[in-house]
Amino acid sequence: MEGKRILVVGASSGVGAATARMADHQGARVAVSARRAETLTDMASASSAMVAIPGDVRHESSARAIVDEACLALGGLDAVVYAVGVSPLVPMAEATADHWRDVLASNLIGAAIVSAAAAPHLLASDGRLLLLSSKSVRRPFPDLALYATSKIALDGLIRCLPGEFPGLRVTRVVVGNTEGTDFTASWDGDALSAALVRWEAAGVLGDGDTATMVPDDVAATICHVITSPAHIDDIAVLDHA
Repeated sequence: MEGKRILVVGASSGVGAATARMADHQGARVAVSARRAETLTDMASASSAMVAIPGDVRHESSARAIVDEACLALGGLDAVVYAVGVSPLVPMAEATADHWRDVLASNLIGAAIVSAAAAPHLLASDGRLLLLSSKSVRRPFPDLALYATSKIALDGLIRCLPGEFPGLRVTRVVVGNTEGTDFTASWDGDALSAALVRWEAAGVLGDGDTATMVPDDVAATICHVITSPAHIDDIAVLDHA
């Protein structure tokens, strides 16, 4: 990991933040990007090898600028980690077109723009592109159909990227139930309580003895993929549910 140049998109919290900090501790030079500029600045101030690049992947110009600025700051890229994942907690019957557009803009279209912009730099360094998928692709949660749909589409993008950019090393990282993220921060408490009842009935939460993961569990796997001499095209980091 020493000296590797890594861009983490979605780095202000959760798995993205944990990955950025772990890579930094292992000697990488890390560019962190997300919408929350103040959080990124605080992260970068704790390390001389980390640079903050605020941006919003929902807007094409901003998504491309994130990659350009990271390359300029780091002198190239050896890995890009796309850790963005957002969703409202809403039944599909109540979801509006605006809900759909926001989720797809962040989870899918932003990933596509960042991937395309980063591909030439990663090909030049024989680097790696890692995109975070979700366990919900296999078993969608009720009231999170928008999120699951966006991640199913992301899986399709991941399959297409090596054909579009021959030689590009792409890894899908499937992530299971993880505590200590901001994924649920915007959800209404009553809606979440109702959803938990539905999730328990659907069996997607596991049993009461299940050890829930934390962001560092996923970050450790991501760092392993970045440093592995082998090409790992698909890996899952799962709880036991």
